[in-house]
Amino acid sequence: MKHYRLFILLVLSIFIISCKITDKNKEIPITVDMIDLENPPTMKFELTEYNFDTISIGSSISYSFKFTNNSNSPLLIHSVKAACGCTILKDWPKTPIAPDGIGEIPIEFTPKAIGKQKKYISIIANTRPATTKLYLVGEVIGV
Repeated sequence: MKHYRLFILLVLSIFIISCKITDKNKEIPITVDMIDLENPPTMKFELTEYNFDTISIGSSISYSFKFTNNSNSPLLIHSVKAACGCTILKDWPKTPIAPDGIGEIPIEFTPKAIGKQKKYISIIANTRPATTKLYLVGEVIGV
């Protein structure tokens, strides 16, 4: 009976893993013809600096940096990184963004220190310059 349960668990595990692999294959592949070195894409953000005003330590805020691909070639975001552990990146577009297409980079900020704050997020993409920085600014007060 123990072997039967183990076998069922193994079969279910393989099924779940194979579903995840299949989902990843649905992403649009990035090919060389999508990269235009002469006219690289540009990211036009609604805001490059979000002022969260004043929040209490221990609380958190969520915000999405919205942008448009203002170019004639696909925008490819390679990576998005937060400068500190207090900023969590929720997700970002992993597939090419078409010309005039829109996207967003959602974050959650949970401050760990009191005082004026200026934290940044780095985006590496096929833009010129390759790195774009977005900022969170405001003041964190005690409880």
